[in-house]
Amino acid sequence: MMTRTTQILLTLVCIQTGFVPLLADINPSHLFHEGWPPHARFHTAWAITVGAGLALYVLFLTWAPAADRGQRLRYASAPGCIFLGAFFVAFFFMDGFGGGLTDVAEPIQFFGFDGNVFGFSVAAAVQAVATVFAWRVR
Repeated sequence: MMTRTTQILLTLVCIQTGFVPLLADINPSHLFHEGWPPHARFHTAWAITVGAGLALYVLFLTWAPAADRGQRLRYASAPGCIFLGAFFVAFFFMDGFGGGLTDVAEPIQFFGFDGNVFGFSVAAAVQAVATVFAWRVR
């Protein structure tokens, strides 16, 4: 039971961190933003593909057969912690480098929170539970 729950939670985080950005960021407001310098668009493409690649790696670790399922799930829990931790580091320090969560006049919001902050906060909570569960799987 704990194993399957952990697998499902890690999969949900993979969808949010690895595949939603593919849909949300490959568009004129991000990757093809005409006002962004080419180097910024390069970093956007890089970030999107790193997220998708890590998600595929985590899905493999999560669902492929393994002799030691607990160890495999513990390894699978690390990339999401790093990815989401990096988002929040950037969020908390964005004033220092002139960053922003959006550059549109009316950003997407959920329950009064910025869409990115809300979505990644939910993902971080799910990731935290999955990580705790992964360390309990034997």
